[in-house]
Amino acid sequence: MMDFLKVVWRMLRLTICILFVIVNINCTEGDNYSKPLLCENEWKSNISIAELQSLYPGETVRIQDNQFLEAYVISSDQEGNFFGSIHIQDLPDNPTAGLEVLIDLPDTHIFYPMGHRILIRLKGMYLGKDGEIFQLGGVSSFFGNQKVGRLPASLTEKHLQLGCADSYELVPKSISLQRLELENPGTYVEIDSVQFTEDIIGQPFAETEQETIRLLEDCYGNSIEVVNSGYADFAWTPLPAGSGKISGILLKDRGSLIIRINKLKEVKFIHERCPSGPDPITSDSLFLSEIADPDNNSEARFVELFNAGSDDLPLAGWTLERYTNDNPEAGSVIDLSDLMIRAGGTALIASNAAVFEEVFGFPPDLEGGKNSPADSNGDDNLILKDPFGVVKDIFGRIGEDGSNTDHEFEDGRALRKSEVSTGSTVYDPSEWYIFNDTGLVGTINQPQLAPDDFSPGIHNK
Repeated sequence: MMDFLKVVWRMLRLTICILFVIVNINCTEGDNYSKPLLCENEWKSNISIAELQSLYPGETVRIQDNQFLEAYVISSDQEGNFFGSIHIQDLPDNPTAGLEVLIDLPDTHIFYPMGHRILIRLKGMYLGKDGEIFQLGGVSSFFGNQKVGRLPASLTEKHLQLGCADSYELVPKSISLQRLELENPGTYVEIDSVQFTEDIIGQPFAETEQETIRLLEDCYGNSIEVVNSGYADFAWTPLPAGSGKISGILLKDRGSLIIRINKLKEVKFIHERCPSGPDPITSDSLFLSEIADPDNNSEARFVELFNAGSDDLPLAGWTLERYTNDNPEAGSVIDLSDLMIRAGGTALIASNAAVFEEVFGFPPDLEGGKNSPADSNGDDNLILKDPFGVVKDIFGRIGEDGSNTDHEFEDGRALRKSEVSTGSTVYDPSEWYIFNDTGLVGTINQPQLAPDDFSPGIHNK
């Protein structure tokens, strides 16, 4: 229905443009239009997108306060993959929040071009949600229930004002399919090293007059749906066979993140497809075996993983996440895909590879870097996930600062006991020897010095 209305609106485009000329909205194609207002008459923002979202009461509500929102346009209906709305975010680079503005206006790219700053008079508009995407607009009623509808075209000049400055360079946020759950929907993103699944190569981006879902994957089995309109200009373009980058707006539909492109040029698949190889493998026999925070050298910190299984284990798609202090969300992630652990062997991830080698006399298998999961100061929590995003092992309790608890290893180490043969999805302090500088809650008050008090690469020493 949405796509049918789009066709009707395009037939009426000339009539709409004449109307907007009358009310002093220029209807010239491209970026060479006259600004509707002078800079000195520009509205002043007094609320951010995040602040506006925090005011949402759980149901569609009419905004009563005299508030003005500043944002940046990140969508374009020029090639027909969007219709009846514009998407905006709070910053042109590294955004933190975004939302959708529903307007009953065709060819919005003429009036509100992608990359331009926009100001919105919120008073009189409606705030709501469609799934997990915040929306602004007019109001629609269904069986007595209100939801956000399209703002009438005659009211757009009252509520939407294009900023007087030139367009800004939108820098899509680079994200990974392996940590999609950490990203904010409603923002402009770029995903690298992805490809369309082999079974749909050569098929069109979308079926005629139908909204169509195409599946995108990375080399480790992670995937995301790409949603395309059957009325888009590129609908019948064949899906490319290679791999590369895709940019678009990250949205959320029925609990799953999806991506929707603005233009065909946002799909840059110029590389060969992922090399064929073994499918990603999960295992219950891989777990955290030692976590180190030496009292005499904080740069020699490391994490050890142990493969208790009888088979070698390639870690394609595996990740190690750090939840700093009492933070409920991961603050950093290490991709373990380049590692392979022999049966009965270990993998060592150092915070600083050069210092680790200087202290312990041999190089680690991987450098995690500063503030990574390998660089914990003893009061953080760690999660090991398999290629399918399933938690296979955990150290600590997510949301709990480790200070003065049974999982604090500050100035010491956490060493897994020899009888442990599988990971655990719930932290069990009885599986660990915990050394620190406090000795509280059953831990051992015995700071550890590198290298003598540690055993990297030799589990259960």
